[in-house]
Amino acid sequence: MDQPTIRDRDPSPSRPAWREDGPFAGGGLGVLRVALSVVVGYLIMAMLVMSTMFLAVQAMDLDAIFEQGFWKATSRWNTISIMINLLSAVAGGAVCERIARNKMGIRLLAIVFAVATIGSIVTVLRAGPDPEPVPRPSLEALVAAAAEAKQSTTLYAMTEAGKHAREPNWMKIANPASGLVGALLGAMLARRQVPTR
Repeated sequence: MDQPTIRDRDPSPSRPAWREDGPFAGGGLGVLRVALSVVVGYLIMAMLVMSTMFLAVQAMDLDAIFEQGFWKATSRWNTISIMINLLSAVAGGAVCERIARNKMGIRLLAIVFAVATIGSIVTVLRAGPDPEPVPRPSLEALVAAAAEAKQSTTLYAMTEAGKHAREPNWMKIANPASGLVGALLGAMLARRQVPTR
């Protein structure tokens, strides 16, 4: 009796690496689009933070930014700073979502902020208590020093603040954390307007 022959089975269709509905649809162009979305989203946030911070500094009095007699940011300025970071991150997250056209872009951007937040937490835990604030010259002394340096009082004060001011430990964590929350919120808002492809 002849042995039954083994029928060749049709191989099951393999799962393509770059599915049309996948996050990297289009192969190399898909990867480039996702990477570009993360870079552009982050740059948008950074530019908004810097420009808005500059405008806020110009609009506020020096004593409203720093405590009297010290290079230490006031509670008002810390609150404004966090709100600027949060709203800028919302814009960055929305741009990232629009460019990537899928969730992969915002996931990678969120990982960046998450790693920064964890790194800040580790740094704060190792650093210990907040550093003692550095004494700040009076406003009259700053005006005189700025005139001698041929700079505006605000620009001179911000330069000196960059040398001497130290942000509290909680702000070191709040800044990247607000970026994480804002980016996710911005992506969610953008996703509601444009359906995911």
